[in-house]
Parts: sequence; C-alpha cells; structure tokens
Amino acid sequence: MGLLEVTNVHKSFGDTQVLKGINLKVDKGQVVSVLGPSGSGKTTLLRCINFLETADEGYLNFDGNSYHLPKASKKNIADIRKETGFVFQNYNLFANKTVLKNVTLGLTSARKIPAKEAEKKAYDTLKKVGMLEHMDKYPSQLSGGQQQRVAIARALATDPKILYFDEPTSALDPQLTAEVLDVMRDLAKDGMTMIVVTHEMSFAREVSSHIVFMADGVIVEEGTPTEFFENPKNSITRDFLRLTSVE
Repeated sequence: MGLLEVTNVHKSFGDTQVLKGINLKVDKGQVVSVLGPSGSGKTTLLRCINFLETADEGYLNFDGNSYHLPKASKKNIADIRKETGFVFQNYNLFANKTVLKNVTLGLTSARKIPAKEAEKKAYDTLKKVGMLEHMDKYPSQLSGGQQQRVAIARALATDPKILYFDEPTSALDPQLTAEVLDVMRDLAKDGMTMIVVTHEMSFAREVSSHIVFMADGVIVEEGTPTEFFENPKNSITRDFLRLTSVE
C-alpha cells in the first residue's frame, strides 16, 4: 500500500465530466509529476484529493486510512490536511501579514502551537527556501518567485507527509521559475513526497520518479521519466510531447 492511493475518482461540473475514473498511487518519497494539456483535469484531481473540491465518486487511502471522497466528514478532512501541504499557483499569502506571520499563522491558530515554537519552525523553513532574510517584509515587497518560496515554506512548516503543487511556476517568468524549481529539487533530494501538476517538462524529466499523463479526464499513460519521454506508447502522448518540444 502506498502513502496515498486514490481509486475511481469522478468529478463533474454541471454537464461537463472533468474526471472520469482516476486511479493513482503514490509511495513515500516519490515525486509524481502530473502532465497534460490544459483542461485535462490535472488541477481538479489535486483539489479533489485535498478536499478543495468534493469528488462525485471515489476513494482515498491515505497513510493506511480509507475515506469515501464524497462523504468524508469535516474531522476526516481536517485530519488529512494536517498531514498534507498545498502550494497554489497564485501563492495565496496574506497581504497584510509579514513573511514570518504568513508562515506562523497556520501553526499558532489552526494547530495551537506555541508562538515561540512556531517562530523557530518558521525560521527553519524560511532558511531552507532561502527567504529568512526577508522575514519582516510583506508580500507586496517580494517578487513572484520569492512569494512562491514563502508559500512553500508555509506548507513545509507543518511537517507534511506529502506536498501538493498546483502549477507552482505558471505565474512566473523563467528566472523566477528557476529559483522555485531549485527549491523543489532540494525537497526531492531530501525525500519529500510530492505530487506536482506542472508544465515544466525539464523538471518533470529530471526530478520525477513517476510521470502521470492526463487528457480529457483520464490517465492516458504513466511510467518512469525515461519510459514516458523516450518511449511514449500512446499517440496522444506523442503529440503532446511533440508540441512541447521535448521528444
């Protein structure tokens, strides 16, 4: 049994079926990159797994506990979220809080960790992502790449068993993208389990232990980076790789 396993996940918005029976398994220490064209259901899958959207059907087994996704209780969801971290594409920082407060707030309010302990945790994680010297600044004083690194620090501060990344570099220019991907590479080297929805093909190829390729609400192909990039079996995959100039 993996750290996380989802089975038969379905999700529709109105008459539009976005997920059509997704099965996914992630083992401890794996970096799973989820690739695919826009509208393929990648972000919706991530949001259903972390209960930011309610799946219509499907099961989640997380760290040995099984949940029916549409019927998970508020306590179930809170318990799972305590063990996971989510990094959004648009940072989701509090504009009126300093960098330090953005990281400590979730620890002191949601988890009732004493302020001094929360600050030490924040120092450690901000140092890890190269943002400790900016801890007294506000988000508006930071570049997009710096804001995203703060968002990663905030997610790391909770000691998650798995980190979810939803297109973490999509709003960034190439230079700022590189600094965020460097942080993610370091996390992978440290053994952090991650699911990364991304368009960054070179990152997926270099850092992932497993690639999942989605199109039209289903997983079309999956495998190791070598298998996926060098010997794709499905014509949809081959067309996608040709268009992204990676093949």
